Amino acid sequence: MKNNALIVLLMGVSLAFLASCSGETESLTIRSPELRLSAEGPLFEGANTATASWEFILADLIGDTEEGKVSIKNAKLTQVEILLQEREDLPNVEKMVFEMTSKNTPMTRVGLYEGKIEPGKTFKLSLADKQEKLASAFEDGKITFVGDFDLLEEEYWEDIHFSLNAIFELEIKK
Repeated sequence: MKNNALIVLLMGVSLAFLASCSGETESLTIRSPELRLSAEGPLFEGANTATASWEFILADLIGDTEEGKVSIKNAKLTQVEILLQEREDLPNVEKMVFEMTSKNTPMTRVGLYEGKIEPGKTFKLSLADKQEKLASAFEDGKITFVGDFDLLEEEYWEDIHFSLNAIFELEIKK
């Protein structure tokens, strides 16, 4: 009985110590500006890729900290809305696998849309539950978004453009 009480006491002290070392964090919602996700023609039946880059200064997004240094503990994509921009003679398009990358972040699959993509109608992606290493992408100051979509026709010689809006939840160390 004495040993169990000692173990419980040591575990309690250890947990209290770990909690005191972790520091305070603050959660912020960050919205990207409207980006233009573009696929340059010619495009062919099957998978095609559209890309957009977002460059930013992290301090402008989250504000200045007392120390002047920003430390992001965690980042998660919480919503992505995409709109296929209307144009005459657009081909039939469906499905989109959505990924993001940056200078020091490997290509990471973060979302998926299954179904027909109709021009002029916004669609939301189903987001991955597990999103790793997104915090480092914000520290890089530039994120590249990649949308792989399926073209259902043999070929299309023009460019295809999508509007992209992304919302992130950042956990910042104070």
